[in-house]
Amino acid sequence: MNFRNLLSAVVASAGALTACVDAETSQLGLGTGGVTQNPAETVSGKQAPGSQTAPTSPGSTDTSTGAPPVPGNLPTNSKAGKAFFTANVSPILEAKCSGCHVEGGAGQPTWMAKGDASKTYDMIYLNGYAIPASRIVTKGVHSGGGAPALTEDEKSKWATWVQTEAADGGQKAQVNVLESLGTCFDKAKFDAIKLESLQTEVRTANNNPKKVTENANQVTGAPTKCATCHASDSITGFVCAVGNPLLPADYTFEESKKLFPSYIRQYFATSPDGTLVASNGIEKKSTYTIEMGTAYSHPLFKMPDTVKAGIKAFVDDTIAKHAAGTCGK
Repeated sequence: MNFRNLLSAVVASAGALTACVDAETSQLGLGTGGVTQNPAETVSGKQAPGSQTAPTSPGSTDTSTGAPPVPGNLPTNSKAGKAFFTANVSPILEAKCSGCHVEGGAGQPTWMAKGDASKTYDMIYLNGYAIPASRIVTKGVHSGGGAPALTEDEKSKWATWVQTEAADGGQKAQVNVLESLGTCFDKAKFDAIKLESLQTEVRTANNNPKKVTENANQVTGAPTKCATCHASDSITGFVCAVGNPLLPADYTFEESKKLFPSYIRQYFATSPDGTLVASNGIEKKSTYTIEMGTAYSHPLFKMPDTVKAGIKAFVDDTIAKHAAGTCGK
């Protein structure tokens, strides 16, 4: 079976099950205006499994040594660039993004320090986002419409900032420990998470105290395995295809190492000083679907304690190996 036929088979299999596509796909014109969605619609014409189309970030390592610069001691090559960011870009991000993408917020990854333009500036570099086609720029409307996209004027200011950084004394190093963190992954510990046990629930009077209304265009019928929508759709930012007979057995493990798409960010993030930390992305998403009394953005799902423990063991082990310098050994 060639790749095209394989992808078609995956899509056909997913389309036969209950749809549970995250409303964040609306950024790409999917499911807007009351049009029924299904997983096939989000895959067709978009990024195929295993591919990486994100632009290459300039200088992810120290060019003199080949090693990442020391976190907390990052070079700022453009005073004019940082000044422009502080005056023109930071206020936009504060207004539109600081409700979620800060420490403890519902959005993943964390790349902002609320009220601190300087720290936000560094965190954007730490996450490799200071590029023209940044995820911050291309994200579009998400969180069920609750998070707005940047306007064309705001995108223009972002572009001017990046151009200023590049033109004035070179580019500041894009430090991102997540780019090579996959070499630290332990497959046995990852498999022990049992991602295949994750599934959505149908909201009832008992599990829906805030009376969140489900969107019938996005979730209907019986509880659905998360792999239905997350097996091969990079738009969702999470991959879960464990048990899918049409994909390799190690597909989820290998894909979860990737920074583009941002699958690895469901497990790991970088703090403002560059320290590697747990992102708890999947757990935060579960909590969001349970506790947030906002408009529909994702089907209800509750994360079993066994899965939480499995993720913690996997993440702790990975961070420890990275700190000890024993990744890939």
